[in-house]
Amino acid sequence: MPRIENEVAVVEVKTLAAEITSFYDKEKNIEHMWQGDPQFWAGRNPILFPMVGSTWTKDYQIDGKTYKMGNHGFARHSEFTVESVSEDTIVLSLSDNEETRAQYPFEFKLTVTYQLSGRKLTITYRIDNHSPRMMPFSFGLHPAFNCPMASGERFEDYKLIFACPETQTTSSSNASLSLNEEREIALDYATFNNIPTLLFEHLRSPYVTLTNGKNSVKVSVAGYRWLAFWTKQNAPYLCIEPWHGHGDFEEVHVPFEEREGTIQLKENGSFTTSYTIEIA
Repeated sequence: MPRIENEVAVVEVKTLAAEITSFYDKEKNIEHMWQGDPQFWAGRNPILFPMVGSTWTKDYQIDGKTYKMGNHGFARHSEFTVESVSEDTIVLSLSDNEETRAQYPFEFKLTVTYQLSGRKLTITYRIDNHSPRMMPFSFGLHPAFNCPMASGERFEDYKLIFACPETQTTSSSNASLSLNEEREIALDYATFNNIPTLLFEHLRSPYVTLTNGKNSVKVSVAGYRWLAFWTKQNAPYLCIEPWHGHGDFEEVHVPFEEREGTIQLKENGSFTTSYTIEIA
């Protein structure tokens, strides 16, 4: 398993899905990444490509032909190749193959770079279009963090702090949560029972921090149009999810390339996006 380490932190990544399996604070002896538990959610921190979420009908059309793809795309189930490992950097990649082309008829390469500096991990994603035509896709991140982060703490001890005051509303069919020039959301399971996914669009904040005042994870979200927060009832984790694109909120009938948030990558073009995770 690829691993990078310095005097204060350790990061481990697995080749299946190129997921972070560990971001460990050596000084505090705290593991910050959710380890997956089928009782709640077996996932950890999937890369969402080439689709965030799913379509209303669970299939989609390209050039008049219908394709099917699992929720959040296939990168989360794909085996990546390790390109290099150095003292502070891990590089992995996924290229199209027969299995991916059956779900998504494009030639591509997805390269993921993890770079550790102190307690900050920078993750960079580059998507190259090797198809002889425009390639549409959406992209997102789904990292799950242990919450609470240390023994003796509770989920309700934690809160989300935005870098800037925000005026936003997120809602479900039977509840809503509003911020009025506010920076904080106190965490409790009742909120997520009423609104399973807290979803915000066009935030001012370049980052958001999950903290109880003693332990924290700061996630940069600048450049991402949507930001989601998700957990399950009584589950000891919180997902902080920057997205380019989203699943269908209602029934829509449009070609894949016309879905809201879809990125159109020209022939031989490349798209790069990144974010950081900083522990304290």
